[in-house]
Amino acid sequence: MGQFSVTRCENSFTGTGFLVGPDLVVTAAHMVRDASAISISFGRTTVNATTLGTNELADLALVRTETPVQGHQFQFRTTEPPIGTDVAALGFPLGRPFTLTRGTVSALNAEQRIGNRVLGNLIQTDAAINHGNSGGPLITQDGQVSGVIVTIEFDENVRAEGIAYAVTAPRAAAAVQEWQKRSVPVTLKDCGNAPAPGSGSFPLTVLASHDQARNIGQSLLLHGQGINQGAYAAAFKQFTPELQSTFGDSVAWSADLGSSYWQKVEIVDVSGSGDALSADVNLQTRQDAAHGRNGQTCSNWKLRYAMQWDGSAWLIAGTSLPFGEPTAC
Repeated sequence: MGQFSVTRCENSFTGTGFLVGPDLVVTAAHMVRDASAISISFGRTTVNATTLGTNELADLALVRTETPVQGHQFQFRTTEPPIGTDVAALGFPLGRPFTLTRGTVSALNAEQRIGNRVLGNLIQTDAAINHGNSGGPLITQDGQVSGVIVTIEFDENVRAEGIAYAVTAPRAAAAVQEWQKRSVPVTLKDCGNAPAPGSGSFPLTVLASHDQARNIGQSLLLHGQGINQGAYAAAFKQFTPELQSTFGDSVAWSADLGSSYWQKVEIVDVSGSGDALSADVNLQTRQDAAHGRNGQTCSNWKLRYAMQWDGSAWLIAGTSLPFGEPTAC
């Protein structure tokens, strides 16, 4: 199972996908729509990815990771599961750690309107599903994928409990079979600011054992992706409102970021409990000498991040340098 970290020009979010090949991951199309950067975490390993194909009418997408990853490769059912079949939804709801929730198939050939689109031929299930489950598999007891989770039921902005939908496995399998033959990926969105040289990707390593270390790493990854892709509005939203107010707005905050990029992040230690945690982080950045500490063009920082849980994600509440000034790479 993979947890997606997707950056758009104006915002960023997390979701779910699952392996169907060494470097092929299925997810929902709305997960990767207008993406300027895509990364996927498999346990403590994070890899970058590009989109090979999408189908907006089915809300399906296939992405390819930059390097092969180890993990369970799921198989699709060849037929739809009968009504009443026991199923389980796998994913990362609300950006939290991996979960499995059980339910049943409550209807077949269902429809769901999303904006001006109507998704059809869906499986309806009463398994507990939330934002962040999108793109994850709905599996039967034999471990096969019966559907790809795409949406939950809303009625006039009020959520209907126990109603969620997945694209059927045969439809998803047919799309994957076509897309995996492609070698040219979908172009990532250009946010109009100076992106980092090359792909702008950087490795994230989680060394800390705290149960929230991986989720904090996810938030910092989204922040760094935003900086590297020039998606400054998205990166700015990874700050708490209180910290945002000290900068004014994203334009003022990013005024000197045009030459500054993240190159490597390590989550060394996480401490605390409840909704406020501290994370000790090794961060390597590259920048023009004019923007670097003491004229550094490459800096190794030992930072302490204050992180605040807002009910759906860990946000950056502040930073400090308890271990001293950055050193040159």
